Amino acid sequence: MKSEKKSFVEIFMDGAYKGWTMGIRSMLTALVLAYALMYMLDVSGAMDLLEVVFSPVMGILSLPGVAITPLIAALMSKPGGVAAAVALYNQGLMTDREVTAIFPALVLMGGLVSQYVRVVVVSGTEKSKHGLLIGNTIVIALLSIPLMNLLLNII
Repeated sequence: MKSEKKSFVEIFMDGAYKGWTMGIRSMLTALVLAYALMYMLDVSGAMDLLEVVFSPVMGILSLPGVAITPLIAALMSKPGGVAAAVALYNQGLMTDREVTAIFPALVLMGGLVSQYVRVVVVSGTEKSKHGLLIGNTIVIALLSIPLMNLLLNII
């Protein structure tokens, strides 16, 4: 029995449906999680604690201490990290320049935890190399912040 060939429109619609489903299941969930995390940190007072504890480190990167929150959220999900940065901007805790400076780091290390499980663990990479793979990604992401600040000073 010969199977019918799908038309371009049917293929497109199938792909659009799969993309919509993926977006709703993963990205929207990550955004809600990020906003919920930001709200919990804010009402519990943990946001103030984070700002005090991480101010020296984040200050080296020309960021407020609270900017550690989107970096932590980005480890779980790229959209979550970006949403956390936007939430801080909306609350007046980060400026547009600071959000712009941190954005490449959020993209570079976004979803690191889930990627680690899906790629590094599943592929059977030697356990002795796992720390190097994760550390390398985080270091490169953090180095992107001063580089972005440098570019923002030029512009």
